[in-house]
Amino acid sequence: MAHAPEHVEQYVCVNCQVTYAGSVTSEGGQRHFHPPDDCPVCGDPDFVQLESYVHRALEQST
Repeated sequence: MAHAPEHVEQYVCVNCQVTYAGSVTSEGGQRHFHPPDDCPVCGDPDFVQLESYVHRALEQST
């Protein structure tokens, strides 16, 4: 069976748009990714997954 590389979830700070790789935890053989508690650049705690960032940005601009 071929190994499929894992996709690391990325998070975008809603305030300053800096992107972070999620920190990983493991439970029952499954990995879970989490954003930082606060953005190290601006201190804001609000993050959105990279895949959802465009949709969130469009919602906020209307």
